[in-house]
Amino acid sequence: MTISPIISIILPTHNRPKLLEEAIESIISQNITDWELIIIDDNSTPAVNNQYIQEKFGEKIQVLNHVTSKGGAEAKNTGIKAARGKYIAFLDDDDLYAPNYLKNAIETLENNPQINTLFMGVSWFGPKSEWAQDDYDKAMNKILDDAKGIEISKELLQFDTSLFTALLKRVPMAFQRPVTQNLNLQQIGFYQDTLLWDCDWALRASLNGSCGLLNEDLYRQRTAGQGYSSKPSRRLDHMLSNLQIKKDLLTHLQISPYKKSLFQAIIKAGQDLAWEYITQKKGGEAVKTTLSTFYYGFSFLQIKFLLHSLYTCMVNIFSHNKNISD
Repeated sequence: MTISPIISIILPTHNRPKLLEEAIESIISQNITDWELIIIDDNSTPAVNNQYIQEKFGEKIQVLNHVTSKGGAEAKNTGIKAARGKYIAFLDDDDLYAPNYLKNAIETLENNPQINTLFMGVSWFGPKSEWAQDDYDKAMNKILDDAKGIEISKELLQFDTSLFTALLKRVPMAFQRPVTQNLNLQQIGFYQDTLLWDCDWALRASLNGSCGLLNEDLYRQRTAGQGYSSKPSRRLDHMLSNLQIKKDLLTHLQISPYKKSLFQAIIKAGQDLAWEYITQKKGGEAVKTTLSTFYYGFSFLQIKFLLHSLYTCMVNIFSHNKNISD
């Protein structure tokens, strides 16, 4: 009979062979050994070879290959379906674990069974790490002020569902790095096919029982401009995804007590998107986006955005007609 490991690590990858091996090394260097690593190769070229990986790093690792690229969310879901561990953790192929990442996470969850999902503190490394760390620290200070967690120990905070309203404003990287029981993950649900899949999952997790934050620098986040979804050219895509996530949350069965907060978050996300359309001189899209926010509420600021959007739209039309006449 095969004995299941205490924890499964899900590691999606795509065309990053050198970084992938660094990530694997950080798992092998953990100060516990009762784990399995599931690598999901999302149609890399060349494909990640299971035999090569096992010969170099050991048989506790298996590679599952997507024959077509399905994206990060589906790659994680493939790993989740194959996971045998009591707990599940995640690692991106360009990041690393500190040596005590798994041990500290498991011990925290074992000693605090009231915590369903444990989020893990982040430290940054790489050529742009100083800026990223400063930005991260500011975001964490804001969310911790909003969420008002209970201090269980020096490094551990526990939250009730008030964390949800805090995450509606921002989802710092620590809250995109969960470790949770396999059974709890099944209740929260799989990752959704959206650009901000980690943010979406964190919001849903915060509605599914108590969450904790192990505020130690255990997840090592690389920042060197290598991230696929963090490219500046994808700013508009991020905003569209952010708005859609919040609209989709309205269908959640446990959302009723937080509907007012969610409506306000949808309006804010719509205004951010409208402003991005304005800066890109897409007045028509800005008008449509602003008008759609009135379904969720009414304020002077929305009127201001609508007038600004209409002005941008008229300027664009005038410029277009002038160019034609010239």
